[in-house]
Amino acid sequence: MLTETKQELRGATHPRLNTPWLNTKSRVDEIVALAEAIDQPLLEWQKLILTDMCAVDDENMFIKKSALFVCARQSGKSHMMRMRVLAGLFCFGERNILIMSSQRQMASKSLEIMAGIIERTPHLLAQVKGGNIDKAYKRTNGNERIILENGAEVKVVAATTDSARGLSADMVWVDELRECGVEALDAVKSTTLTRPNSQRFYTSNAGHKESVVLNEMRERSLNKPPKSVGYYEYSAPDNCDIWDRSNWAMANPSLGTLITEEAIEEIIATSTHAAVMTETLCKWIGTDSSPWTPGSWEECADTSLIMAPGMYTMFAFDIEPHAGRHASLVAGAVLPDGKIGLSLVKTWESDRAIDQLKIAADIKAYCDEWLPKLVLFDKFTGQHIADRLHNSGVKVEDCSGTQFYNACSIFKDAIDNRRVVHGDQPALNVAMDSVAAKSNDSAWRVVRKKSSGSVAAVIGMAMLALHLDKPISEAKVYV
Repeated sequence: MLTETKQELRGATHPRLNTPWLNTKSRVDEIVALAEAIDQPLLEWQKLILTDMCAVDDENMFIKKSALFVCARQSGKSHMMRMRVLAGLFCFGERNILIMSSQRQMASKSLEIMAGIIERTPHLLAQVKGGNIDKAYKRTNGNERIILENGAEVKVVAATTDSARGLSADMVWVDELRECGVEALDAVKSTTLTRPNSQRFYTSNAGHKESVVLNEMRERSLNKPPKSVGYYEYSAPDNCDIWDRSNWAMANPSLGTLITEEAIEEIIATSTHAAVMTETLCKWIGTDSSPWTPGSWEECADTSLIMAPGMYTMFAFDIEPHAGRHASLVAGAVLPDGKIGLSLVKTWESDRAIDQLKIAADIKAYCDEWLPKLVLFDKFTGQHIADRLHNSGVKVEDCSGTQFYNACSIFKDAIDNRRVVHGDQPALNVAMDSVAAKSNDSAWRVVRKKSSGSVAAVIGMAMLALHLDKPISEAKVYV
């Protein structure tokens, strides 16, 4: 009798998100040969990324001037970059290389590892200052560096405003970009301006709301960047199941080689949801103060949900008060099984303040089609629109203050107990991920200011939950 053998799960070779591949000649072969010579060969995914990072034009000049690489922790991104640093020193003829990290000891540790590699490799050791690692490797805090006989060096710099000022570099490697400040990054970027064949590399795992540098660089890299910019992200898909092992493979390219399934399984079982998302699945989380029970919103999704005019329906709209540049209209309906169906009907966005007259007109048109029993709003942000709707015959009701605290609690309880159904609309999922909460002694509410994005749709859904979670009275005739 044959027994079925479980197939070993392997990490993805190709990133889930990346800039277009250059498909031209590359200097990766020199890095591969160096890694094999020191008996620390590169994995296939590392070769793939370095091939694109080190692509060159017809004049043998690097095409990628800056590249950002993102994946889960402990996958081997530091080894990949250490090989690029060593290749820069011993193969590419680069004179000055800088390593920066939000935690200086991490950059110093990489330098120490490279010093050990050099010491164990005779043909590399012969090229450093005095042919002696003790003469070439400077360990003094604040002056950590490795110096070659020809004067080339790799140096550690702190992630501060002044650490890199006045320096020039052929290559810069910034690790842990998620914790790097804007001023420090601006200072280190300027070091490569006068070097015609320079490169800047950034590595990190997923960030958070405060990871301004990483978040902005990622957004720009994915928005039609020039070919001189590279972006490579190994991550699980949005709204993923943390126990789905295929998602592990997408975020951990070294799964099955450096990392085992059992190790990831243990990490997930013993870590917080936020830690699993960022550290293990390489997913951005909107806020550290999210009120939602992990996985609860995802379990309420039903892509077959149909909401249409004729159902027992209510609307809710909300406008972001900060310059009024975003607004949302959501619909809630009582489904045949008694659950609350929720759907995003319309959003409005503008670089300037949104035209509230247009919003009022659009909502009125939807009301004429859907005939909602009630339209809910927050008087502090939507009173002007509500007044116009009221004057046009639409029944409106304020849901702010204490009522909104109650609405948020009921909404969360409805999600936790699967009394809510939504169509898995991406915009709603993003809004839910962006929510931050504010609590008092007895209740909590969605708070706009600390949220990482627009939460107008979430505020509207909470209002709807407050009203639609109540029993619906039926008209009866008593004889």
